[in-house]
Amino acid sequence: MNRRKQDTELTVYKKAKELINYTFSITEGKKFPKKVRFVFVNRIQNLVLDIYTDLLKVNEIPLKNRKHIFISVLSNIKVVLFLVEMCLKQKYISFRQCEIWSKHCLNVKYLTAAWMKSCK
Repeated sequence: MNRRKQDTELTVYKKAKELINYTFSITEGKKFPKKVRFVFVNRIQNLVLDIYTDLLKVNEIPLKNRKHIFISVLSNIKVVLFLVEMCLKQKYISFRQCEIWSKHCLNVKYLTAAWMKSCK
């Protein structure tokens, strides 16, 4: 594996961890009303953990079979972005929090897409 691919993979893991950390910091505590905590919070937390888990699986699978995992990661990121947007619309988070959270999601999305492209 060349140096650039290795750096990209390490970066995507780092960015995924940053997404997890930000997600947990935003969703912990009483920021979300109890009635939606299980709908939004649990779903978002599980999705970001699934994204990281799937990214870890990529290197365990032969090159020709990786596409479905990349697609799963990209799909989960889209769902997280949608849920973040819903949290903003429901005023559970501020516009600034939405911007930061979306940026974390998009960092992982673009790095994952680049990694997927390099595996072709």
